[in-house]
Amino acid sequence: MHFMHKYTYLINGVYLLTETPRPNLKEVDLPCNIFKDHISIITSYIRWSDDGQTIGHSLHIQESEIVARAKREGFKIVVSFIEEAKSAYHIPAQKRIQMQNMKNFILNNENVSAVIFYEESRVTRLIEDFVLYVLGPIKEVRPNFKVYSTKIDGEWNENNPYVQARLSFAHEESVEKSRRAYDYHTSVVNSSTPERPGSRNPYGYSLTTKDNTIETNENKSIVILIFYLYSYGYSDRKIANLLNEAEIPPPSMDAKGWSDSTVRYILNNRWYIGDLAWFTRTSFENSKKKPEEEIFLFKNHHEPLIGANLWNTTQFFRNYKQNKDHMDSPFILRDLIYCNDCKEKLITKNSTPAKSKKKYMYYCCPSCKKKISTDKIHESIFADFSLRWGRELKYYEKQTERILNRWKKGLEQKINDLNENLEKLKYLLSTLDKNNEYYQELKEIFEMQIHSTSKELQEYHNTREQIDLLSKDEMQSELIGRFKQDIHSYSNEEKRAIFLLAIEKIGINFSKDNHIRIDYRLTPYVEIEDLMKQLDIESA
Repeated sequence: MHFMHKYTYLINGVYLLTETPRPNLKEVDLPCNIFKDHISIITSYIRWSDDGQTIGHSLHIQESEIVARAKREGFKIVVSFIEEAKSAYHIPAQKRIQMQNMKNFILNNENVSAVIFYEESRVTRLIEDFVLYVLGPIKEVRPNFKVYSTKIDGEWNENNPYVQARLSFAHEESVEKSRRAYDYHTSVVNSSTPERPGSRNPYGYSLTTKDNTIETNENKSIVILIFYLYSYGYSDRKIANLLNEAEIPPPSMDAKGWSDSTVRYILNNRWYIGDLAWFTRTSFENSKKKPEEEIFLFKNHHEPLIGANLWNTTQFFRNYKQNKDHMDSPFILRDLIYCNDCKEKLITKNSTPAKSKKKYMYYCCPSCKKKISTDKIHESIFADFSLRWGRELKYYEKQTERILNRWKKGLEQKINDLNENLEKLKYLLSTLDKNNEYYQELKEIFEMQIHSTSKELQEYHNTREQIDLLSKDEMQSELIGRFKQDIHSYSNEEKRAIFLLAIEKIGINFSKDNHIRIDYRLTPYVEIEDLMKQLDIESA
């Protein structure tokens, strides 16, 4: 077991061992070996719930009382395990890191005969988790293991009715706090003027002192940079590494640096496009996003920091990368190339020997087994791509504008048709005869159709609104302008990002001297273009 407690302090005759330093205390040498010498040791568990308490007095209060109680019980050595800013209501005891570390330390050191905590809510707010999953396994091995609370005289006994009442009270207190917090957040976002409930400001924003509103600060350029890098194909991890190399401070003062999860949080945050979204997680434990219709969403709540084109591009890549796509792969045309004869998507194959300086990489048809080297097809695609955009870029910009307008008109017609259909379904539902023996089944069928139609209608409304924003956004020309740059000057991830936006499909005819046909996209808005094709809305 790796023991991390490297700091020792002497407090009123009791040695305190900790993982982190205590600036106000003087370090001393421990006069014994806690693993080899025969001595009696007690562990302590300290926890608080939020960052505010981290910089407050919670540690000092709990630690002082724990050391004093340990001395009264005759212990000379206290090994402290501290859980900073972790909720005992949302995170059960068996899933807290320091609780697990303490449990393992106790089971691996026979000198440890007891544990002490400040009071019940420090170890659990779920009543049974600490007793069942932490204390239970310890007592199976050490039947005489003792537990102490600084708020109870004598030993702490989980079977004592008074202790059980205190555990229940701690749980009920957390349930009530959670309910009040949810009600407060709901009332704030549902008010006539929705506001962002009290919490940490999004990175790049500060709370003004004048009217208590949130406005952008000096970090907004970092947010924009993150979105730009991602729109060029860079991964969350690579962006984090670039920011760390540039020595840009991370959003949290306590963090050691930028992480991929921090970058990911920024890229998924709708606040940056001007929307207020709340209750977006599936649950506290599960960060997976709820469907849009289930969250509290107020669009155009404030001035956006990220434009519609940049947001649309980054979200397309976020959805695309869910398939574990590696954008920096040398197979930059993966998923775009098909065999004309077999109608199969080509797979990639790296046949390069271990010590070879030359690369032998191919796109292969899984059916007919024919293949083409990456160098050969990349050269052809690069040449065609450069020629097309050097010649047709201005036309493409005008075409994109015309196509967006056609899509918008087509969606409006679809929305009108769906509205009519929805009204018919609602009318038919209202006229059902309750005495009909199949009433319940018919009612359920109509309700399912109404729900499905309403969901489809909402999707079309959202897409039409998205087209409006894309048309008005000044970044459209910058996005299209990426195509005219020398494709050879881009990195692999940048090339792949550009090809995914510009090319729909590449067909290769192996039976006709590897003839290549490139189907370019009508616009760089991949997901909207695919939806329009599904709806059979004309683009030209």
